[in-house]
Amino acid sequence: MAALRVFSSSWRALASPWRALASPSARPLPPRGTPRGCAGLASPLARAKVEELLLHRLRRALDPSLVRVRQLALHESGAVDVDLEYSTAACPDAELRAAAARVLDAHPSTSRHAIRTCVRRPSSFLGRGAPESLQHVGSVLGVSSCKGGVGKSTVAVNLAFALAERGARVGLLDADIHGPSLPSLVALEEGALPVTQRQDNKLLRPPQVGGVKLMSYGFVAKGASVGKVSAAVMRGPMVSKVVTQLLSGTEWGDLDYLLVDLPPGTSDVHLTMCQTFSLTAAVVVTTPQRLSRVDVFKGIDMWNELKVPVLAVVENMAYFKDPRGEVHHPFGKTQLEAVREYCRVPSDAAFRLPIDEGVTDACDQGVPIVVHRPQSETAAVIREAAKLLVLEVARLRDPSGAHNHQQVRYDPRRGLVLRILLGPEEGSEYVLPLSEVAALEGGPVMPGYSSDDVK
Repeated sequence: MAALRVFSSSWRALASPWRALASPSARPLPPRGTPRGCAGLASPLARAKVEELLLHRLRRALDPSLVRVRQLALHESGAVDVDLEYSTAACPDAELRAAAARVLDAHPSTSRHAIRTCVRRPSSFLGRGAPESLQHVGSVLGVSSCKGGVGKSTVAVNLAFALAERGARVGLLDADIHGPSLPSLVALEEGALPVTQRQDNKLLRPPQVGGVKLMSYGFVAKGASVGKVSAAVMRGPMVSKVVTQLLSGTEWGDLDYLLVDLPPGTSDVHLTMCQTFSLTAAVVVTTPQRLSRVDVFKGIDMWNELKVPVLAVVENMAYFKDPRGEVHHPFGKTQLEAVREYCRVPSDAAFRLPIDEGVTDACDQGVPIVVHRPQSETAAVIREAAKLLVLEVARLRDPSGAHNHQQVRYDPRRGLVLRILLGPEEGSEYVLPLSEVAALEGGPVMPGYSSDDVK
């Protein structure tokens, strides 16, 4: 019955289309020469059946973890209006529109279509108990390696900017308190420091570069505004407290992804991120040396114990090409396959990055290589990794793709019908009878029914 009360409260918004459908028998027959398929759409019931068929086909063609159909309306002319809602701003808009268009164009009753899209506001990865700063942060992804010096921070920065390039709302937290890298890897605009606080809630306003919100101990420590941050001499529990303050005390706003550049090892910081903040997933970074593999395995063991899924593995500094195009492996052939098998990720989730002097140049200038040299091989691999993360995180957050998708339609014989299209109640229908439709304030005038009959 709660669904029926929704009908009543939202009647004014729905009244116009229902009023047009209230007396289908009064509609004139379509003139001769009507395009193929349109003559059979004069009846609201016939249109409703085609709408249900199109919805079914759209659900099969579109990944439900990325997109859902909010509304579909078929007109007598054969024109179709479709509203799509994306789960993340990083969804491949052109691909999804093309897939939806193919479905709509394939039906003989449709003449043209209009596809409108919007992006869902992220709900917190922490659920309803999230602090104010994290209420609209969709996912938190840890970029980690138990081994130091593998280029983890460089990978984290470039993944963040590659996701932003795809349209995602992205934040990046440098959680390495003892050795913050973010101030060196990304040059802030002049005047971005010192970081300020809002007066009402005391949240830190993060600097932004290229649409990515950034936070690091190197931005807030004493001397940060003049580039002279002293060493952070503190024990593990204090480090975890600082990371907690940076994460929950920053005004992140609406984010699809918050990437966390984690320190090496398996420290208090990792436990805090998992046990206090429920890390969504992790990306593991390694290099071709056997020593790196041994340490990385320990990090993977930690993620398994903490029930954090590993979505991708990146082998950095894997090879380089000489001017003749020959490939060389100065640090050994590869350990990527062994690491991939150990953390049980598919082969398309394993990536190799070359030794690229452009990366060094980009880091020295404080510009990610995906921005500095967007056509480079390194940038291309990073973009592929970002593309995979978009899909895998969406599936993690919605493993069945089972939103309670709903369709509201008018049945001239039954009344208003709410049908659950996906989820635990899939196939269920809730009907507001014609007599009650007529009684609704602003409802249509319906032959045989009077609002006085039910008052």
